[in-house]
Amino acid sequence: MKRDFAVAVKAVIIKENKALVLCRSKHEMECSYMNSHQKWDLPGGGLHFFEKAEEGLRREIREETDLHVSIGPPLSLFDAIKHHIHLCIFTYACTWTGGEVRLSPEHEAFFWMTEEEMEESELPHWMKRDIRAAFASLRKKQEG
Repeated sequence: MKRDFAVAVKAVIIKENKALVLCRSKHEMECSYMNSHQKWDLPGGGLHFFEKAEEGLRREIREETDLHVSIGPPLSLFDAIKHHIHLCIFTYACTWTGGEVRLSPEHEAFFWMTEEEMEESELPHWMKRDIRAAFASLRKKQEG
């Protein structure tokens, strides 16, 4: 039995008090071996071997959205263990610094949501938790 281990990075990108949420394409969901039922996503993906986390996060954000960001502190670590793979996902708070969203084929739609819109949405628990943490991190930074 082959077992694999991978590391992924995700970003909660905040722009003008709104967080970027992506909707995965049908093809991307069908090809997923970890999560074929979840349509909501944050920008990010797997790290390459010898790629530092922040470098990989910038690459993934650029590939998936074409945005420029300032990377802030890590918000969470999630261990996903499924089908003989162990995936560690690190999510970072990021602030938009430039660019307009241009989606890759991995996603079919995007939304900029306020904190209130996010709370009222059907986003998964893990995503709401990380978006809340990113807004709190931003508020703390603005107060300090």
